[in-house]
Amino acid sequence: MTSYSVLSSGTRNTIIATWSGETVDTSLTITSLAERYPAQALAELLTRLSEFSWDAAAFLDTAPAMEAAIVELVQRLRSDGDLTEPVHVDVEGCRHAERWSCADFVEELQSTAPRVLSALTRAQRLAVADELAADAAGRVEALKLLPTGFDPESDASRIWQMCQVTRVTSSGIFGHPPNSSAGWIVQGWRGPESSPARRWGCRDKLVRLEQLTEACLANGGRGLMDDDPLGTHLVMPIPGGEPLSEADIFDIRVHPSTRTPLEPDPFAPLYVTVRRHGSTGRPEAVEVAVDDDDAFASLLGPWTTMVPGKVISVANLYKDGDDALAG
Repeated sequence: MTSYSVLSSGTRNTIIATWSGETVDTSLTITSLAERYPAQALAELLTRLSEFSWDAAAFLDTAPAMEAAIVELVQRLRSDGDLTEPVHVDVEGCRHAERWSCADFVEELQSTAPRVLSALTRAQRLAVADELAADAAGRVEALKLLPTGFDPESDASRIWQMCQVTRVTSSGIFGHPPNSSAGWIVQGWRGPESSPARRWGCRDKLVRLEQLTEACLANGGRGLMDDDPLGTHLVMPIPGGEPLSEADIFDIRVHPSTRTPLEPDPFAPLYVTVRRHGSTGRPEAVEVAVDDDDAFASLLGPWTTMVPGKVISVANLYKDGDDALAG
């Protein structure tokens, strides 16, 4: 999540982009404005668009729609398109349309962006377009690289900031996943994780827990994610049974015990305990790979497929040779 600041010197107010690297931050000059207030408004707008987009790219199913809106905004800036007309964000049918990062992103494009961007000169518009495109390209690269388990080679890559609590808006701290997923990564894996690939492994588990919880609720069950111990508790009524008394109970945990290990493994499987209605024996304990949709459906029931199992990757939004983000 790139943050933007204003450096004032005489009559120049320079917009500076800053993002986290492996060991140090990287900063880049974007453009300059004559007056400080419009410069501050532009820096705030760019910061909020970036932070909401990076948070959504990791945790929300609205990410493709949000990235498509960024692409349209970039194209308008480069082509002298009408910036007084808000860019539409098509999140119809998305589960996470009302989550904070998405809702605030839509609000920024609807109300703030037309006012701030329409006042820019041609040169300023092109500079802002290039920066929006570069930030979006960083997210695309992150979603291609991190699932492979590797960190970026360059210390200056924007990928290092993926799955972190955002600098300015504090996205990821408050609420319940997916609103607070970045903060739960810190809490559930014993402090900040420096590797974005390892954070992505943590992210996969939180996305799965949230998906299973929502699928359980959508099928008439009860479910609640908990941060201590990190996992979810699901109660699914058996067909034709009493909702409160005749149900299967599933406990799905990130760690093998109720205590967080000293060196937790973000790539370990999820630990599932199954208590079937009417069973008098010991609960069934099973390890399931986080990305194994079929295994969860076989173990818990077909209801697990009622809600999509993974956040849709925005990396598929751009095909090879697509110049939507190119200069």
